[in-house]
Amino acid sequence: MKRLVCLIFCMLLMCSIPGFAYNVTNESHTITIDDDVPIWENGDLWRYEINRLYFSLNQSGQAMSLDLSLNELMINVIGQTTTSYQMGLSGNIAGIFDYNDGAGTTLGGILFITKVSGNLNILKENLASKEANIVIKSIALLLEHPIMLPIPIPVPLTITINIIQDVPRPLIDFPLYDGKEGIIPETTLSTNLRVESIVLKILHAFFSDIPEEIYIEQDINLPMLLYSANEEEISVSGVTYTAYNLEFFQGLLGSLYYAPSAGNYIKAVAEIDTGDIKLEIDGELVETTYS
Repeated sequence: MKRLVCLIFCMLLMCSIPGFAYNVTNESHTITIDDDVPIWENGDLWRYEINRLYFSLNQSGQAMSLDLSLNELMINVIGQTTTSYQMGLSGNIAGIFDYNDGAGTTLGGILFITKVSGNLNILKENLASKEANIVIKSIALLLEHPIMLPIPIPVPLTITINIIQDVPRPLIDFPLYDGKEGIIPETTLSTNLRVESIVLKILHAFFSDIPEEIYIEQDINLPMLLYSANEEEISVSGVTYTAYNLEFFQGLLGSLYYAPSAGNYIKAVAEIDTGDIKLEIDGELVETTYS
């Protein structure tokens, strides 16, 4: 499941997956400063609407799926050092979930009142994500559970996600120019995820089939990505940007749109399917204070 979450943050939180990239470049092409790594300032903010974020995981007999939307996902620069940015994030989540432990216990329901917050450490030299610490607090309505009750069970949940990359590799291969092609090599994420709830602990005392918490710790291998970057005009939330369509052909299918004038991603329509993990994302920028 953490493998899943990692993949999400690569794509969703725009903070890019850690990664070096080597490129097939045109040596005669002139790079303008707008095409290079943007310089962010304290207080710079990007607000996104994620229309759909779907992911599923089948691992060691366990299966989990989430079908979510994120409203008012805010990412902003809250501090910086000489080498990195400290980013804050917050937003609201709605959606449904399903979990099967592989031993006959199934949990499913609705994320009713759910907020996400956290911090990201982003390298200035290439916008690679070095570390992410995410906390999700929710009231989940259990509609499917092993307890023989005819009504949904409200369960407060706290989900903590930690993601670290020893060798940060950016998803955007700066500098960009029209027609650029390249490869972002595979990499590994060290992740852990914990789901806790006082209600689950109480229920576990009476019903051993219900887990008192869910904890997963694992290294996740992210596949090599082949891409091309092509300039195009694209409108999001009533604003037209000159953006790079980063179109991926292997490992990740779909497009991420990066606009130099916004200093970040402005749109994502993409999916990853490795067999045991599937991730789909569809979202766009609503506003930014970057200039």
